Amino acid sequence: MKNTATSTARVGYDAGKRIKGRKRFFLVDTLGNLLASCVVAASCHDGTTAAKVWDALALHNELLDQVCTVFVDGGFGRRFRQHLALRGIQAQVPTGILAQKGRFFIHAKRWVVERSIAWAGNNRRLAKDYERKTAHANAWLYGANIRRLARLT
Repeated sequence: MKNTATSTARVGYDAGKRIKGRKRFFLVDTLGNLLASCVVAASCHDGTTAAKVWDALALHNELLDQVCTVFVDGGFGRRFRQHLALRGIQAQVPTGILAQKGRFFIHAKRWVVERSIAWAGNNRRLAKDYERKTAHANAWLYGANIRRLARLT
């Protein structure tokens, strides 16, 4: 019998954002194209989960061996930055603020990821969390990126 604990994430509660559901982790290049993604329960800690995801992705992705700098959100914390430092990768939190709207700040590098998340949200199946399994939700993220890239050509 197959262990489905990793493919079916419980719906968690993120107390910091006060949301119930799942989190999506995006790894994008400088143009905003999706390189890798991961969907987990919202109750998972950002830094710990990102470290595990990075290790899993680095095993199967030759491009990640060539990465020198990763721009991360401030919520990832010191644990993830130390984890990358052990692998010779510098993790930077963007500090250059381009604009401010209320409590929301637009950072110089962060908008690339935010734009990628918005592109994914343009798809009906990704606007809400309809999928029962995280593997299916993750596959829809890749499908949305492929669809977006196919429209550009």
